Amino acid sequence: MFKHIHIVACSPRSGTTLLHEVMVTCFKVDKHYDHEIRFNLVDAEDGQILITKRPKDTMYMPSVIDDDADIYVIYVMRDPRDVICSRHGKNKDLYYSNVRLWREMHGYAKQMAGHDRFLEIRYEDFVRDPDATQDMIARKFPWLEKIHDFSDYHEYAQVSEKSITAMHSVRPIAPTSVGVWTRHPGRIKAQQIIHGSLSPDLIECGYETSADWEQVLDAVEPDFSRSRYPEKVYFWSRISQHINALRKVAMYRRKRRSA
Repeated sequence: MFKHIHIVACSPRSGTTLLHEVMVTCFKVDKHYDHEIRFNLVDAEDGQILITKRPKDTMYMPSVIDDDADIYVIYVMRDPRDVICSRHGKNKDLYYSNVRLWREMHGYAKQMAGHDRFLEIRYEDFVRDPDATQDMIARKFPWLEKIHDFSDYHEYAQVSEKSITAMHSVRPIAPTSVGVWTRHPGRIKAQQIIHGSLSPDLIECGYETSADWEQVLDAVEPDFSRSRYPEKVYFWSRISQHINALRKVAMYRRKRRSA
């Protein structure tokens, strides 16, 4: 069997592409894929280390992490205000994620908290001190072999075109996108009108200590610009999504047991 680290997240636009590229550059890895790929579609040879990523696969991980002793999950947490204000390189005019998706993915991640093959990484800590994040990953997964410092990743990276599009460019890791939400207060206000206050989420995750931050939105005009993902998922869509998830998990289990 092979060791498989799968990187998931609280939402798309949370830093999984950067973390994936940094890990396959700075640790000795036998196999990875050019960009994101669903957890059940990957393969590797016996004894290899495989690193993959797909942010929305968080929803499947609670169902497989207990069944497969060779899968290791890294979950990237990011301030939801920054997540919902981030744009993808494919369409810089469109907000990519939203509060509904962030809450759903974070809910799945909380089901894995404390598992010995689960590691939560905070995006803000990663970009402020990448080498400390590398040390944390190495302690959690001591069979990883370091070959470069995370802080030097940009000097050695060979990044796919899809990843460059998602990240906008290859550059030194820096906290330039931390707090980007302050430049989009209308977006934050509109999302709270649609989905309710973010303060309970922010306090629970340690991003705020109270709801006082919302005062900056008082005189702001809400921006109801469309998100890449729908603001609401209706009943039958959720049923279809649940059935699809069960099917993918079952396929993965059969594949791993026959390997």
